[in-house]
Amino acid sequence: MPPQLAGAHRPSKGKSTRPILEQLPSVCVNDLQIPRDYQIYLLPNISLRYPQLASARIAFNFVEFHHPSLHRGGQPHIQTFRLKPIKTGFGIRHAFVCACGKPTIKLYYWWRNLACRRCINARYATQTLNKHTRPVLQASRIASFLDSKSRLYRRTRERLKKRLGEKLMQAQGQLGTDARSLWK
Repeated sequence: MPPQLAGAHRPSKGKSTRPILEQLPSVCVNDLQIPRDYQIYLLPNISLRYPQLASARIAFNFVEFHHPSLHRGGQPHIQTFRLKPIKTGFGIRHAFVCACGKPTIKLYYWWRNLACRRCINARYATQTLNKHTRPVLQASRIASFLDSKSRLYRRTRERLKKRLGEKLMQAQGQLGTDARSLWK
């Protein structure tokens, strides 16, 4: 065995404590309406969409999230994130600047904090699976994508079902072995 592998840290066979991104609540910058003027706006009803937040303040260059306090008379936890404008060919998009200094589109809620995926050391669901169980996740994602009514036009959905439908059925029939036909 090479010395790099001999001294490498391997996770235990048991369950890992790293969170899975798809299971964490997240705040996307595309869901917020970033103002174009220099005023600060209060979003008091943000808790209806994001129950882990009490309120938020938003301006053209920062967003301030107020977490609810744990005790009745306690101070709420406040996190402030700068907004970085990203110039595209047809306008401006925004990204949060995390505490690590990297821009990100989504902030994930973990241990009463909002942070990017690198700061919370999270992993994707596909990273938790091996090569035999990964086609199960892929088949379920394709099926849910084809069954979604809001994202696809009817003709596009029919065309994709015609193209991917038989591959999806082959993958579901071969879940016990492997689903190589899914990638052909």
